[in-house]
Amino acid sequence: MSKHLEDKNLIARWMDDRLSNEEKEQLKESGELDALKTVIDDIDTWKVKPFNLDAGLAKLTEENKTVVPLKKSNKNWLRIAASVAILLSCSLVWYLTSTSSTTIATKIAESKTVELPTGSLVELDAASSITYNKDDWEDSRILTLSGQAFFNVTSGAPFIVKTPTAQVSVLGTQFNISTQKEQFSVYCYEGKIEVSYKNNSEIITKGQSVFLVNGKLKKDKHEYLSPEWMNGLSTYDRTPLKTVIADVKRYYNVEVNLPKKYGTLQFTGTIAHKDLQQTLNTIFTTMEIKYELQEDNTVIFE
Repeated sequence: MSKHLEDKNLIARWMDDRLSNEEKEQLKESGELDALKTVIDDIDTWKVKPFNLDAGLAKLTEENKTVVPLKKSNKNWLRIAASVAILLSCSLVWYLTSTSSTTIATKIAESKTVELPTGSLVELDAASSITYNKDDWEDSRILTLSGQAFFNVTSGAPFIVKTPTAQVSVLGTQFNISTQKEQFSVYCYEGKIEVSYKNNSEIITKGQSVFLVNGKLKKDKHEYLSPEWMNGLSTYDRTPLKTVIADVKRYYNVEVNLPKKYGTLQFTGTIAHKDLQQTLNTIFTTMEIKYELQEDNTVIFE
């Protein structure tokens, strides 16, 4: 490419249709425009295959171990090669951008209904998030979940939910996943689900649930028709108090620093997510723990 064209950046501005009539004539007389048009016309017939970035980098590293001197060649072909390199770089950037992930998250005390590309619905609980690739969704229905969510999955390709703890695979069903730090559970309300954790897996159907207990999946039964949290309730059965407090902090803007002496206590009962003072009374008063809720929504203990 000539030094004059590099300085003026004529080719780039021609591609953006920002050239004056004089500059268009100048580029035409240079002879480079015809060569570039030939390349662009040919590119329109190309089909870009899925690009594996890791494999590509590995191959590029291997091929560049030996450096081969570049011989002088026809200037027109060098100009075409430079133009192709620019266009391929732009294509790579477009490809990587178009396949970027979509993340949807909720804040404290917020829930949200999310409709996925093929019609499946996700009810996100407070302080939770999902991430998925909408461009590849029809062929690969895979998403990651942090927090808690209820899924109503349409039939189609396998539907996979990845969490920091375990993986859930389904075809078409309704289920709830809770993954909160040290707690992991899956409730099935319709259909069939496979829950996988390390080398262990369990298949559950309607009316069954799975919990992670001491590093192993434990199957159980339930009689719920839908997740209680969607009705503003949370039920606990001998649940560590620190786990219950973690849930409270997701539903209310409150600061609770639980003293270590209460760390081993367990709570059994149902709390409603409507009133903070009532929620704290249900938990601490029934457990005979003295506390005080201050004006700045900080809980202090005696």
